Amino acid sequence: LARPDNPYRIDHSYFSYLYSPCVAMNNATGECKDEASVCQLFREVGLGHNYGTANSSGFRIDPETKQISIHYGYSEGNMSRGSSVDLVCDPGQKEEALFEYDGFDPFHLKFKLTSVCACPGGCPVTCSMKDSCTCDMSDGTGEINLHPLDNPWAPLRSSHLQPDLGRNFTYFYNPCSGLTFANTRCTNVSNCQVDTEAVPVIFYPLGHVAPESDPLFNQDDGSITLSYIGGDDGRHFDVKLICDPDQDVPEFTALGEPSRHYYYMTLKTRCACPGMCKNDPQARKARYLKWKASHPD
Repeated sequence: LARPDNPYRIDHSYFSYLYSPCVAMNNATGECKDEASVCQLFREVGLGHNYGTANSSGFRIDPETKQISIHYGYSEGNMSRGSSVDLVCDPGQKEEALFEYDGFDPFHLKFKLTSVCACPGGCPVTCSMKDSCTCDMSDGTGEINLHPLDNPWAPLRSSHLQPDLGRNFTYFYNPCSGLTFANTRCTNVSNCQVDTEAVPVIFYPLGHVAPESDPLFNQDDGSITLSYIGGDDGRHFDVKLICDPDQDVPEFTALGEPSRHYYYMTLKTRCACPGMCKNDPQARKARYLKWKASHPD
């Protein structure tokens, strides 16, 4: 329900009330520039009063009525304001949430938000694929974009000792544009398993360049899992994306083959965090030129 660019709006008397759940609204005025989720806008002069920041939000349950509400606060100097939004479950309110003004106390505004998303399990968070390595979070937090990691000339790599076989395999993974090892079966694939101990070395394609569908979002830890199919002899694999804002250098870890022809890996990176990375063709070109300089023909 997050709507930072187009907040829910109620025109009431001299004021308009704006609300952006989860994420602070953009293009706000006055105090509402300060990360506001709830804003009272004085329409005549275009001045915004902040009635709660996004990072102040907290859920409360009335012990008697069992009503669930989200409370917000804002303080500056000796002045404090607040607001609350009662959440009303309506399985039929699917298209757009209904936002209503519900009165006020001194320095406290009251609202109601009716939606299927106020029902337990009514609106699971999803991430819709935009291309082979970018998906858009349904909660409005932004997109997860792996384009800065795209490097077919020097893909991510990780080695793993497969206990049941007693030998090491090396895994190469490149999101977005895939990878190719010349004169092998690993041609235009997202991931390649290499048996370096075999003579000659054996290359196993593990999946198509693009994931098979929208990724799975884990509500508990906030991770995203990309699933790939189309590998050699039915091989397929999952990559769990782990958000770490401080992980500037991606950490790719292959965890082997838990079951026949199924492989599991993790990728910890800041680019797994919504809104932290974006596509930059110039940076991609620079990565290629850097690689080319160290690999002259």
